[in-house]
Amino acid sequence: MDFFDVAILILVFGLVFKKLISQKVYVVSLILSALVVVVQILMVGYKWQYVPLYLIIVISAINYKIGFRFNNKILKSLSLSFLFLLFLSSGLLIYYLPVPKFTVEDKAYSVGYEEIHIVVEGRAQPKAFYELSNLDSLGTRELLVDIYYPSSSETKPVQLFKNASSQWGVTVINYLNRTWDINLPTFLFSHLNLSYFDVGNDLSKLTNKSPVLIYTHGWAGEKIFATDQLITIASQGYVVVAIDHTGVAMFTELPSGTIYNTGSSENSTKVFDVMYEMSVDIENTISYLENKNYFADFSNISVLGHSTGGGSGHLFCLRNNCNRLILQDPFFVPVIEELSAIELQTDTYFIYSEDWYNGYEENEELSEIDVYRNFVINKSLARGYFLTNSAHYDFVAFGSISPLTKYTFLKGSIDYKDSLLANNRFNKEALNLSKITTDNLIKHIDE
Repeated sequence: MDFFDVAILILVFGLVFKKLISQKVYVVSLILSALVVVVQILMVGYKWQYVPLYLIIVISAINYKIGFRFNNKILKSLSLSFLFLLFLSSGLLIYYLPVPKFTVEDKAYSVGYEEIHIVVEGRAQPKAFYELSNLDSLGTRELLVDIYYPSSSETKPVQLFKNASSQWGVTVINYLNRTWDINLPTFLFSHLNLSYFDVGNDLSKLTNKSPVLIYTHGWAGEKIFATDQLITIASQGYVVVAIDHTGVAMFTELPSGTIYNTGSSENSTKVFDVMYEMSVDIENTISYLENKNYFADFSNISVLGHSTGGGSGHLFCLRNNCNRLILQDPFFVPVIEELSAIELQTDTYFIYSEDWYNGYEENEELSEIDVYRNFVINKSLARGYFLTNSAHYDFVAFGSISPLTKYTFLKGSIDYKDSLLANNRFNKEALNLSKITTDNLIKHIDE
């Protein structure tokens, strides 16, 4: 909880249990609570989780103004119980659905951030994308890209998306409701736009060109879903390029409008084509940045890919030189169906969720762990591990969403902080071509 959370809860607690304080202190608490709420909304932003507390403040103000009192003890008890339940519900919501803060530990550099819009001249919109989204089939390929870069300037946590036109938390809810036929309220994650990230805008870049890491997200993922890991990688001296694969991404806010992913893999004519076109997105992005003389060493590229992004990262590295390839639960079955094997050409670090490591034991179809064990060529370049107590989405930045997904197939029972710690350590050691540290979180795959 931050300062405002604690301050408002303490002040409103006094309003609920006003018999514990003097009338003068009660009035001061009422005035201060209203002022703190105004300042909190202006400085941090509106959070629906505070609504019960706002209601208590309004009720207390009205009650103080008109001097209303219950003479019946039962009614007094009921009114106190009602106010306490409001207070308790808001306190629990604030605790379990906080505004996330993504900070960096042991950083060698501060991290700068910028978003760029790329129009890929001469590349028509691939069918692999427009059949899964509201993209215009006659349009030109457009991408939004986040760049995190190392800097010697000082930074402090900022709310990157507070004033964004889109509510990516709302989009997450819409995606979950549509995909799994549930009916969560759309405002549930609206506070995620208020998230803090330890980055800065318009920071000075390092004098030496930094190596590059490309992040390619999974199906209906988002370029910001691994931001917690990406800013950590950038703080170690990498220029990190995170791509929204427009049409496959959960949503992309292009200048012309919002592009939504509307289909699952079952709606795709050919999943391999999706991965291939995602790998072309990577090439287009690198070409754009090179032509703009972006200050980075594009002869030194590594790739981090999650799920479908793992497949696209592999295809990219088949056609281009890569230093490292880090694959988080890579979705390789479509690649096997097309190419018959996973032929590695670079040092590749596989890390699976424990769910995927266990191999879909109730499913007779080819599992991803079967792919790793039986279809990877040049196995000397492969290093395989799994993350304990985890599921497929423990490789993305759920942040405050984690408590709600902890006991579903979306996320394993591993604590979010533990999964982030393990992912950051794994990424750092893989990029340094170090021996991966195995412990109770990360375990080596038994061949």
